[in-house]
Amino acid sequence: MKTSLTLARFHLLSVWNWRTSHLSRVIEAPAYFLFMVTGLDTLVAGTRVDGMAYDDFAYAGVLVVIAVRALFWCMGDVANDRKWGVYAVARTTHVSFPQYVGSILAANTVVATVQIAAICVLKQLLGRGSPVQDLRMAGLAVLVCLLTVLTGCALGFGINSYSKRDLMTSLFSLPLVMTAPLFYSLDGLPLFMRVLAAVNPFTYCVLLVRSPAADSFPTQAITGCLAAALLVLGGLYLAAGRHELASNEQG
Repeated sequence: MKTSLTLARFHLLSVWNWRTSHLSRVIEAPAYFLFMVTGLDTLVAGTRVDGMAYDDFAYAGVLVVIAVRALFWCMGDVANDRKWGVYAVARTTHVSFPQYVGSILAANTVVATVQIAAICVLKQLLGRGSPVQDLRMAGLAVLVCLLTVLTGCALGFGINSYSKRDLMTSLFSLPLVMTAPLFYSLDGLPLFMRVLAAVNPFTYCVLLVRSPAADSFPTQAITGCLAAALLVLGGLYLAAGRHELASNEQG
Protein backbone atom coordinates (compact mmCIF):
# COMPACT_ATOMS: atom_id res chain seq x y z
CA MET A 1 0.00 0.00 0.00
CA LYS A 2 2.78 2.45 0.92
CA THR A 3 4.57 1.75 -2.38
CA SER A 4 1.39 2.32 -4.39
CA LEU A 5 0.70 5.61 -2.59
CA THR A 6 4.27 6.76 -3.18
CA LEU A 7 3.96 6.05 -6.90
CA ALA A 8 0.53 7.71 -6.93
CA ARG A 9 2.17 10.82 -5.53
CA PHE A 10 4.58 10.84 -8.48
CA HIS A 11 1.66 10.46 -10.89
CA LEU A 12 -0.11 13.44 -9.33
CA LEU A 13 3.09 15.49 -9.37
CA SER A 14 3.38 14.70 -13.06
CA VAL A 15 -0.17 15.99 -13.60
CA TRP A 16 0.78 19.16 -11.71
CA ASN A 17 4.04 19.62 -13.64
CA TRP A 18 2.09 19.31 -16.89
CA ARG A 19 -0.93 21.16 -15.55
CA THR A 20 -1.28 23.38 -18.63
CA SER A 21 -1.55 20.28 -20.84
CA HIS A 22 -3.99 18.70 -18.41
CA LEU A 23 -6.13 21.83 -18.00
CA SER A 24 -8.83 20.33 -20.20
CA ARG A 25 -9.31 17.56 -17.63
CA VAL A 26 -10.55 20.20 -15.21
CA ILE A 27 -12.60 22.50 -17.44
CA GLU A 28 -14.09 20.10 -20.00
CA ALA A 29 -16.80 18.51 -17.83
CA PRO A 30 -18.03 21.80 -16.25
CA ALA A 31 -18.12 23.30 -19.76
CA TYR A 32 -20.29 20.40 -20.94
CA PHE A 33 -22.74 20.98 -18.11
CA LEU A 34 -22.68 24.77 -18.09
CA PHE A 35 -23.12 25.30 -21.83
CA MET A 36 -24.31 22.17 -23.64
CA VAL A 37 -26.65 20.80 -20.98
CA THR A 38 -28.09 24.23 -20.22
CA GLY A 39 -28.59 24.84 -23.93
CA LEU A 40 -30.26 21.48 -24.57
CA ASP A 41 -32.49 22.01 -21.55
CA THR A 42 -34.09 24.95 -23.36
CA LEU A 43 -35.02 22.62 -26.23
CA VAL A 44 -36.84 20.06 -24.09
CA ALA A 45 -38.61 22.88 -22.19
CA GLY A 46 -39.34 20.96 -19.01
CA THR A 47 -40.19 17.67 -20.73
CA ARG A 48 -39.25 14.64 -18.66
CA VAL A 49 -36.75 12.28 -20.29
CA ASP A 50 -36.95 8.61 -19.30
CA GLY A 51 -39.09 9.66 -16.35
CA MET A 52 -36.80 12.36 -14.95
CA ALA A 53 -35.99 16.02 -15.41
CA TYR A 54 -33.46 16.65 -18.17
CA ASP A 55 -31.07 18.29 -15.69
CA ASP A 56 -30.79 15.00 -13.80
CA PHE A 57 -30.69 12.94 -16.99
CA ALA A 58 -27.82 14.95 -18.49
CA TYR A 59 -26.02 15.35 -15.14
CA ALA A 60 -25.48 11.59 -15.11
CA GLY A 61 -24.30 11.82 -18.71
CA VAL A 62 -21.64 14.40 -17.91
CA LEU A 63 -20.43 12.30 -14.96
CA VAL A 64 -19.99 9.33 -17.29
CA VAL A 65 -18.15 11.51 -19.83
CA ILE A 66 -15.63 12.04 -17.02
CA ALA A 67 -15.35 8.25 -16.72
CA VAL A 68 -14.79 7.90 -20.48
CA ARG A 69 -12.07 10.53 -20.35
CA ALA A 70 -10.51 8.81 -17.31
CA LEU A 71 -10.24 5.61 -19.35
CA PHE A 72 -8.30 7.24 -22.19
CA TRP A 73 -6.18 9.46 -19.93
CA CYS A 74 -5.21 6.41 -17.91
CA MET A 75 -4.46 4.42 -21.05
CA GLY A 76 -2.17 7.24 -22.17
CA ASP A 77 -0.52 7.45 -18.76
CA VAL A 78 0.38 3.75 -18.82
CA ALA A 79 1.63 3.96 -22.41
CA ASN A 80 3.81 6.95 -21.49
CA ASP A 81 5.04 5.35 -18.28
CA ARG A 82 6.20 2.26 -20.12
CA LYS A 83 8.62 4.44 -22.07
CA TRP A 84 10.08 6.79 -19.49
CA GLY A 85 7.70 7.59 -16.67
CA VAL A 86 6.80 6.24 -13.23
CA TYR A 87 6.64 2.70 -14.58
CA ALA A 88 10.30 2.85 -15.60
CA VAL A 89 11.20 3.91 -12.06
CA ALA A 90 8.95 1.20 -10.66
CA ARG A 91 10.62 -1.54 -12.69
CA THR A 92 14.12 -0.58 -11.48
CA THR A 93 12.94 -1.04 -7.90
CA HIS A 94 11.04 -4.29 -8.59
CA VAL A 95 7.60 -2.87 -7.88
CA SER A 96 4.93 -5.49 -8.53
CA PHE A 97 2.21 -5.23 -11.18
CA PRO A 98 -0.60 -4.85 -8.56
CA GLN A 99 1.36 -2.08 -6.81
CA TYR A 100 1.79 -0.16 -10.06
CA VAL A 101 -1.87 -0.59 -11.02
CA GLY A 102 -2.84 0.53 -7.51
CA SER A 103 -0.86 3.75 -7.97
CA ILE A 104 -2.49 4.49 -11.33
CA LEU A 105 -5.90 3.72 -9.84
CA ALA A 106 -5.34 6.05 -6.89
CA ALA A 107 -3.96 8.99 -8.88
CA ASN A 108 -6.47 8.94 -11.74
CA THR A 109 -9.42 8.36 -9.43
CA VAL A 110 -8.42 11.40 -7.37
CA VAL A 111 -8.42 13.58 -10.51
CA ALA A 112 -11.77 12.16 -11.67
CA THR A 113 -13.31 12.61 -8.21
CA VAL A 114 -12.32 16.28 -8.20
CA GLN A 115 -14.04 16.68 -11.59
CA ILE A 116 -17.16 14.87 -10.37
CA ALA A 117 -17.29 17.04 -7.25
CA ALA A 118 -16.99 20.17 -9.40
CA ILE A 119 -20.02 19.13 -11.49
CA CYS A 120 -22.03 18.32 -8.37
CA VAL A 121 -21.28 21.74 -6.86
CA LEU A 122 -21.98 23.50 -10.17
CA LYS A 123 -25.39 21.84 -10.41
CA GLN A 124 -26.30 23.16 -6.96
CA LEU A 125 -25.01 26.65 -7.78
CA LEU A 126 -27.19 26.74 -10.89
CA GLY A 127 -30.20 25.91 -8.74
CA ARG A 128 -30.82 22.66 -10.60
CA GLY A 129 -29.81 20.27 -7.85
CA SER A 130 -31.29 17.83 -5.38
CA PRO A 131 -28.29 17.51 -3.01
CA VAL A 132 -28.90 14.01 -1.62
CA GLN A 133 -29.79 12.52 -4.99
CA ASP A 134 -26.91 14.29 -6.73
CA LEU A 135 -24.41 13.04 -4.14
CA ARG A 136 -25.64 9.48 -4.61
CA MET A 137 -25.21 9.81 -8.37
CA ALA A 138 -21.74 11.29 -7.88
CA GLY A 139 -20.76 8.38 -5.63
CA LEU A 140 -21.85 5.87 -8.27
CA ALA A 141 -19.88 7.85 -10.86
CA VAL A 142 -16.72 7.45 -8.76
CA LEU A 143 -17.29 3.67 -8.77
CA VAL A 144 -17.65 3.75 -12.55
CA CYS A 145 -14.40 5.73 -12.78
CA LEU A 146 -12.63 3.03 -10.78
CA LEU A 147 -13.74 0.53 -13.42
CA THR A 148 -12.73 2.71 -16.36
CA VAL A 149 -9.31 3.52 -14.88
CA LEU A 150 -8.63 -0.21 -14.55
CA THR A 151 -9.76 -0.62 -18.16
CA GLY A 152 -7.28 2.05 -19.20
CA CYS A 153 -4.52 0.20 -17.35
CA ALA A 154 -5.28 -3.02 -19.22
CA LEU A 155 -5.37 -1.25 -22.60
CA GLY A 156 -2.23 0.75 -21.87
CA PHE A 157 -0.12 -2.39 -21.69
CA GLY A 158 -1.16 -3.28 -25.24
CA ILE A 159 0.06 0.03 -26.67
CA ASN A 160 3.66 0.40 -27.79
CA SER A 161 3.60 3.80 -29.48
CA TYR A 162 2.17 7.27 -29.14
CA SER A 163 0.62 6.95 -32.59
CA LYS A 164 -1.37 3.87 -31.53
CA ARG A 165 -2.40 5.65 -28.33
CA ASP A 166 -3.69 8.63 -30.31
CA LEU A 167 -5.45 6.35 -32.80
CA MET A 168 -7.27 4.50 -30.03
CA THR A 169 -8.35 7.76 -28.40
CA SER A 170 -9.55 9.36 -31.64
CA LEU A 171 -11.21 6.22 -32.96
CA PHE A 172 -13.18 5.17 -29.90
CA SER A 173 -13.74 8.06 -27.48
CA LEU A 174 -16.42 9.94 -29.46
CA PRO A 175 -18.35 6.81 -30.60
CA LEU A 176 -18.45 5.56 -27.00
CA VAL A 177 -19.95 8.87 -25.89
CA MET A 178 -22.39 9.25 -28.78
CA THR A 179 -23.79 5.69 -28.79
CA ALA A 180 -24.60 5.62 -25.07
CA PRO A 181 -27.69 7.43 -23.71
CA LEU A 182 -25.65 10.16 -22.05
CA PHE A 183 -27.51 13.22 -23.36
CA TYR A 184 -30.51 11.76 -25.13
CA SER A 185 -32.85 8.82 -24.69
CA LEU A 186 -32.48 5.73 -26.87
CA ASP A 187 -36.23 5.81 -27.59
CA GLY A 188 -36.84 6.67 -31.22
CA LEU A 189 -33.21 6.41 -32.31
CA PRO A 190 -32.34 4.45 -35.48
CA LEU A 191 -31.94 0.71 -35.04
CA PHE A 192 -28.18 0.76 -35.66
CA MET A 193 -27.65 3.22 -32.79
CA ARG A 194 -29.74 1.14 -30.43
CA VAL A 195 -27.72 -1.96 -31.38
CA LEU A 196 -24.46 -0.10 -30.74
CA ALA A 197 -25.82 1.22 -27.45
CA ALA A 198 -26.66 -2.34 -26.37
CA VAL A 199 -22.99 -3.40 -26.70
CA ASN A 200 -21.55 -0.14 -25.35
CA PRO A 201 -20.51 -0.66 -21.69
CA PHE A 202 -21.11 3.02 -20.97
CA THR A 203 -24.81 2.51 -21.65
CA TYR A 204 -24.97 0.40 -18.50
CA CYS A 205 -22.62 2.71 -16.61
CA VAL A 206 -24.85 5.72 -17.19
CA LEU A 207 -27.97 3.72 -16.29
CA LEU A 208 -26.28 2.83 -13.01
CA VAL A 209 -25.27 6.43 -12.27
CA ARG A 210 -28.74 7.64 -13.23
CA SER A 211 -30.54 5.05 -11.07
CA PRO A 212 -31.05 7.31 -7.98
CA ALA A 213 -33.20 9.55 -10.18
CA ALA A 214 -35.11 6.63 -11.75
CA ASP A 215 -38.14 4.86 -10.36
CA SER A 216 -37.00 1.25 -10.87
CA PHE A 217 -34.18 -0.94 -9.53
CA PRO A 218 -31.24 -0.86 -11.99
CA THR A 219 -31.08 -4.62 -12.68
CA GLN A 220 -30.00 -4.14 -16.31
CA ALA A 221 -27.36 -1.58 -15.31
CA ILE A 222 -25.88 -3.77 -12.59
CA THR A 223 -25.79 -6.81 -14.88
CA GLY A 224 -24.06 -4.85 -17.65
CA CYS A 225 -21.52 -3.30 -15.29
CA LEU A 226 -20.69 -6.68 -13.73
CA ALA A 227 -20.14 -8.15 -17.21
CA ALA A 228 -17.86 -5.22 -18.06
CA ALA A 229 -15.97 -5.70 -14.79
CA LEU A 230 -15.33 -9.36 -15.63
CA LEU A 231 -13.95 -8.37 -19.02
CA VAL A 232 -11.69 -5.79 -17.37
CA LEU A 233 -10.39 -8.39 -14.91
CA GLY A 234 -9.59 -10.63 -17.86
CA GLY A 235 -7.77 -7.76 -19.55
CA LEU A 236 -5.74 -7.06 -16.42
CA TYR A 237 -4.84 -10.75 -16.17
CA LEU A 238 -3.47 -10.62 -19.72
CA ALA A 239 -1.72 -7.31 -18.99
CA ALA A 240 -0.05 -8.85 -15.92
CA GLY A 241 1.75 -11.22 -18.26
CA ARG A 242 3.19 -8.22 -20.15
CA HIS A 243 4.13 -6.07 -17.21
CA GLU A 244 7.85 -6.76 -17.63
CA LEU A 245 7.75 -5.36 -21.14
CA ALA A 246 8.79 -1.79 -21.81
CA SER A 247 7.55 0.16 -24.83
CA ASN A 248 9.48 -0.59 -28.02
CA GLU A 249 8.83 2.84 -29.51
CA GLN A 250 12.05 4.35 -30.81
CA GLY A 251 11.05 7.97 -31.32
